[in-house]
Amino acid sequence: NITNPLTVTLDNGQSITIGVNQSSASVSVVAPDDVYKGDQTVTTAIKGVTGGEHFENLVPGTTPVNTTVTDTPGTDNTTTVTLTAPNAVNEGGQITYTATLSNKAGTDVTLKLDNGSNITIKAGDTVGTVTVPAPSDDVFIDKSTQTVQITEATGGNFEKLEVAGNGATTTINDTID
Repeated sequence: NITNPLTVTLDNGQSITIGVNQSSASVSVVAPDDVYKGDQTVTTAIKGVTGGEHFENLVPGTTPVNTTVTDTPGTDNTTTVTLTAPNAVNEGGQITYTATLSNKAGTDVTLKLDNGSNITIKAGDTVGTVTVPAPSDDVFIDKSTQTVQITEATGGNFEKLEVAGNGATTTINDTID
């Protein structure tokens, strides 16, 4: 037991105060919860100690403590991917489809589009693109629209990955025939 309070400062910014006539104390922290699959390890170490003047030679331990936080996927851990494209392009032009994640990809994400194209979003990124030719000039067809949707989304190491929206629609403007 100690006769003066002793404060232990941790490297996570929290502190533990061991009160007078006590031999131990603890602190509670909120376990992290993220959008990625798998357990996490939280590591904390003693940064410094103040007080406890009655000790002749108080040497704080330097070994960090590791705590495993078990992953429990929840409904709030959903990552969405949205597909966008220009509102309009000319016949024979180019259409760039952009896929945007609501969280950074933990691993590469592959998206299959119903036009046969694929978009890859690299690990650590939130955006990927693919550029495809717009339909060519057709003397029988005036202005038209083209809607492309994501048909499959894989990768990212997300607990839950959902496609948001109804795809991307682009107006194909008729050029002079």
